[in-house]
Amino acid sequence: MPSIFKALASISVWVLFIVGCSWIIDTFIGWALAGFGTEDWQMSAAGEAIGITAIILSVVAINLRKNLE
Repeated sequence: MPSIFKALASISVWVLFIVGCSWIIDTFIGWALAGFGTEDWQMSAAGEAIGITAIILSVVAINLRKNLE
């Protein structure tokens, strides 16, 4: 695997991981400020799902990178 693809894979893994973590933290802060029993809980649950999905995708991408070496 050429080094440029390794670098791009590493960058995409870090971006996905940071975006996922920041999305989860942002959703928790929004939930804490608005209250956990609000009517808009579906949007918060969707935010959590997006964050978790981004973290899972980063794990999948790093495994693909390791398998291609």
